[in-house]
Amino acid sequence: MPELKLEKRQDTGKKIAKQLRREGKVPGVYYTHGKDPIPVKVEAKELKAIISTEVKIIDLNLDNKNYKSVVREVQFDPVLGVPLHVDFMGITLDEKINMTVPIHLTGTPIGVKEGGILQQLLRELEVEALPMDLPEHVDVDVSELNIGDSIHIEEIKIAKVDILTDVERSVATVSAPTVIVEPVVEEEELLEGEEVEGEEGEETSEEGQEPEPEK
Repeated sequence: MPELKLEKRQDTGKKIAKQLRREGKVPGVYYTHGKDPIPVKVEAKELKAIISTEVKIIDLNLDNKNYKSVVREVQFDPVLGVPLHVDFMGITLDEKINMTVPIHLTGTPIGVKEGGILQQLLRELEVEALPMDLPEHVDVDVSELNIGDSIHIEEIKIAKVDILTDVERSVATVSAPTVIVEPVVEEEELLEGEEVEGEEGEETSEEGQEPEPEK
């Protein structure tokens, strides 16, 4: 289980948050049920290393004590993609929590081998489970999908995990390839165009001839 060191923040506000980001830190909040949230800060590099993986539970080191926690939410800069703020939620291992887990598609669909196009319509699942039962990701086998077939949430089963996402939603589908139809010029139209062009050319040629001298 990875460990992440946090420091308490004494001051808050937009100005302080901007200063922290210039120093390579990310402002955040640590909270648990029934307790007041604690303003914290974390090294941006260490946070990026955590959120770039699929690890769900981490040990937060705060005031030299370790707390089991999950990264509840990260706000990113819409342009630069860097983390601006992070929420950590303290957990207990015997209490269920709600989380989202990524979906990984596995296998090559039959329909793709026949020219179809695989489309992933859903990339995350909302689930509820005990912290230690939370999967890092969910594998969905799409190898049996033909062109026009879809796989839905109701077909996914995960041991010890309740899926909260709407069961009727589609996870992936194989669509037929897009066919681009080129405009067809009728042969008769083409021939008529050539004849008119030729006749006009002949008339121009005759008009352009010099009259023969009279004898």
